[in-house]
Amino acid sequence: MGYGVVIFETGRILGGDSSYVYVGEYAIDNSILKVNVKVTNDRKVLTSIFGNFDEFRLTGQATIKDRGYLIREFIVYGEMMENPALKIAVKFTRRAELP
Repeated sequence: MGYGVVIFETGRILGGDSSYVYVGEYAIDNSILKVNVKVTNDRKVLTSIFGNFDEFRLTGQATIKDRGYLIREFIVYGEMMENPALKIAVKFTRRAELP
């Protein structure tokens, strides 16, 4: 639906887009990335793909091929914790180059 910036750093997830702020955590275990993120409607301008919520939580996971920091992209499949029937898939593409 849209684009934003998300930083995965030492177990934390920080990011946002034009209307939403994302704050959460992640862990990788046996090539499975697990995420838990609080999504907050910061500007109250747009409704989310799930409807008109000021705040909700997303949980999800992705299979990560063991390439360390060379991972270029992956898809997290998840759901809204408050209503697990509401599903989401988010594609992440690394744009920053590491030294």
